[in-house]
Amino acid sequence: MSKVVMIADDLTGANANCSLMKKIGLQAASILTLDQELPKDMSVLAYTTDSRAMLKKDAYDAVAEAMDKFMDEDIRLYSKRVDSTLRGNLGVELNAVFDKLGEDFIGIAAPFYPATGRIVVNGIMLVNGSLLLNTDAGRDTKAPVKSSRVEELFKKDFKGKVRSIFLEDIEKGKENIASLLKSGKKEGVKLFLFDGVTDYHLNQIATGAILSGEDFFSIDPGPFTMEIARQFQERSEQLDKILMVVGSVTDITIEQIRETIIEYPVNILEVDPNKLVRHDLYKEEIGRASKEAFKLLKKEDNLLITTTPFHNPKDRLNLSAIAQESGMNIDDLSLMLSYGLGRIAKNVLMEDLSFAGVYLSGGDITVAMADELGSTGIEILEEVVPLAAYGKMIGGLKPGLHIISKGGMVGDKNTMKDCIEKLKFN
Repeated sequence: MSKVVMIADDLTGANANCSLMKKIGLQAASILTLDQELPKDMSVLAYTTDSRAMLKKDAYDAVAEAMDKFMDEDIRLYSKRVDSTLRGNLGVELNAVFDKLGEDFIGIAAPFYPATGRIVVNGIMLVNGSLLLNTDAGRDTKAPVKSSRVEELFKKDFKGKVRSIFLEDIEKGKENIASLLKSGKKEGVKLFLFDGVTDYHLNQIATGAILSGEDFFSIDPGPFTMEIARQFQERSEQLDKILMVVGSVTDITIEQIRETIIEYPVNILEVDPNKLVRHDLYKEEIGRASKEAFKLLKKEDNLLITTTPFHNPKDRLNLSAIAQESGMNIDDLSLMLSYGLGRIAKNVLMEDLSFAGVYLSGGDITVAMADELGSTGIEILEEVVPLAAYGKMIGGLKPGLHIISKGGMVGDKNTMKDCIEKLKFN
């Protein structure tokens, strides 16, 4: 899996979190200086800013400097490690993380730690049954806590909108949590503070966060970040299916298909374009292809759905002749082809299968699939090759679904293979 970066305000916390990550099989290391090159063979890196008792400005600068050092497109999860009794410069340090990650991110805080007796109920932290304020944390000489109310502690010096989510909502399950995160973000909430008393609550919050499809970083004393990393690791092992949807009939597309099926074990589902452009056969062909696609994906992880005659390029569909015969214009026929493939892709994606991503050749097919899924757009992550974009779907039935969209005449014979590798191994 991609790297996890944890920024702690003391070395004990950084080391403790590395130990948690080792429990789930990840290589983890505490970094003691920012002046040297970071190790590349670690799944998890933790760094301490030693900022718990610093002046506010110094604490902000220390976290900002650390974020600058660790910012990288390969990072899967950023974590701001906070003390299990919520001592320190919580608000200003979160400001630094938000300033570096940007406006798209939300912060998800699960400050409870059931294994150590730290729980949060209705926004109030209890330590082994006592109010936080009445414990040694309230009497700490360097950085004492001033309240048992979690929101009050986090709001101090924090410049964004904060929302607390209590046990009643958490107990409604991960889908409800995902919905609360999505709606809250739309309302401008930057920091979500969660109640919790058991490891089950950690699991539900982590699952809901991932289900939401929102960009987020974690804020906690360790177990919440560990649970997210565990789920990411599990998903990276499971999300192994690639769906390829190709409708282009260009010579380069045909060459790309041939190269890909030589390199990878691919099941091929050929959709009859003649049926997709006939109103009386359109639904029947979509239904047949959708059922067959599901069967093929059960047997092999890579599935190509295509109307492209890659066996014999001379069999290209003559839309001009069909338009003349049917009385329809070519644009409408092209839309029927695109939306037919888009509907089949949507049907396949809605099955109980795990997809690493979707490769789409042809901008019209990308638009059709996005429309069928009810997506509001595509977040572009990077360019794989010129005119081939890697991104993830925004909203709709499959938020966060990774896709690569490529023009039909784009690239060389290896471009499709390169795109598949990007989806499979990113």
